[in-house]
Amino acid sequence: MTALYPGWPLWTLVSFIITAIGLHIFITRGGIGITVDDPNKPTPRRVLTGGGLVGVMVLIITYCLQMTVLFLILASVLTISLAISLYDDLRGIKKWNKVPLMLLPAIPLSVAGFISPLWNPQVLWINLGWLYWVLVVPVAVAGFSNGGNIIAGYDGMEVGIYLTISFLYLVIGILSGNLLVISLSGPLVGMLAAMIIYNWYPSKVLLGNVGSFPIGAILGLIPLIGHFEYVLPIIFLPHIIEFLLQIKYRNLKYSVFGRVDDRGIIHDIYGNKSVIHWIMNLGEMTEKRISMVAILLEIILCIFALFIFFIL
Repeated sequence: MTALYPGWPLWTLVSFIITAIGLHIFITRGGIGITVDDPNKPTPRRVLTGGGLVGVMVLIITYCLQMTVLFLILASVLTISLAISLYDDLRGIKKWNKVPLMLLPAIPLSVAGFISPLWNPQVLWINLGWLYWVLVVPVAVAGFSNGGNIIAGYDGMEVGIYLTISFLYLVIGILSGNLLVISLSGPLVGMLAAMIIYNWYPSKVLLGNVGSFPIGAILGLIPLIGHFEYVLPIIFLPHIIEFLLQIKYRNLKYSVFGRVDDRGIIHDIYGNKSVIHWIMNLGEMTEKRISMVAILLEIILCIFALFIFFIL
């Protein structure tokens, strides 16, 4: 894998440039023709969604061009996830059907790993053997693809969090000399850096499930491949808390959005039933401030995760 290392800055730059150009074309031509209400502005508007289609396609292409078995299999994981999530954006899939459906993208990786392990099948210091490929990998793909966008809904928030996490992976790869992690993370960083230009407040395009699901899956897989899976509970702590809150309040009707006044200040009207509500209640919070606080929280968690990485 040493040959992959010198090329990662180029792949990162290429991913950034192609994504930026692709998103510009996507936006100017109306994308896949889907717009959604933007509830976080004083003046109602609709915004284009599905921009993740461009970014994920760029990621698939850059992985395929690496021309190694693992990268080609990961490209197939992304492709299957892309197809399912695109159908979800266009036609809609029932919430609880998404979890088993997102097990499907893991099949190529699980089958290939079961036949001939693609990396050491261990969690922490425990070698799980075949159980790793039939249990851990599918759970990681389905769990992180479905749960990655649980903290979202505000301009720049989801993409900013994904960018922060992918940059952490790249830093871990560089500082530890893990060439595979570097080569996986570099194009992801480049793609998300371009994406946030168009997704930052006021957003011109949203990621959509077509972006959230595949990106969430690859963010869950890279630490497994690089054997630093113990950082996952740290960097996804807000998502875990949000998931537990959703279980607690599952019988109540509420959303992560609030009431927007004429100044753009968003007020919690549901009473701290979401991590985003907690941020909302820190003071006079606009949409931009809420996203910035969420990303800052993720940066702090990633710094702590990096510290834990070097301790272990």
